[in-house]
Amino acid sequence: MSEQGCLDTAEERTWDAATLAFRLLDQRVERDVQAASGLPLTYYELLVLLSKAQRRSLRMSELAEITHTRPSRVSHAVAKLAEAGLVERVHCETDRRSWFATLTDKGMDTLRTTGIEHVRSMRENMFDLLSPEQQAQLLDISRTLLDRLAPGATEHATRVLQEV
Repeated sequence: MSEQGCLDTAEERTWDAATLAFRLLDQRVERDVQAASGLPLTYYELLVLLSKAQRRSLRMSELAEITHTRPSRVSHAVAKLAEAGLVERVHCETDRRSWFATLTDKGMDTLRTTGIEHVRSMRENMFDLLSPEQQAQLLDISRTLLDRLAPGATEHATRVLQEV
């Protein structure tokens, strides 16, 4: 970093390229997933998380933690998914204040068909463009950033999904 606290030219180019590339990648994958399912990408991602959980069910608070999203946003998304019959909202038997989101069979079917388009889009727009070495570098860079921005996030999500 320069003495003035500004980014140098190389840092600025790196920041600009990375943020634009990932913004455009996110938009492209969002468009493809929405075309396949009518769901926003964030809703699809909730279905994926539920599908990985034991009994295809997670507490709403756990979904918020794993996704680093405000609980109110998760509640809104789950309500919309429930209206579509893709998830059910179930009271926790031991704590009536808590709710679980549970993936329905219809939600699992939607996930399977949409998953094909999601994988196609990810391959076409990212993985097929990168060499195995670049993919490994991107994974390493992403983990470095996550360790700083959300320490333990990956381990926490893995643990929650295994414990449920």
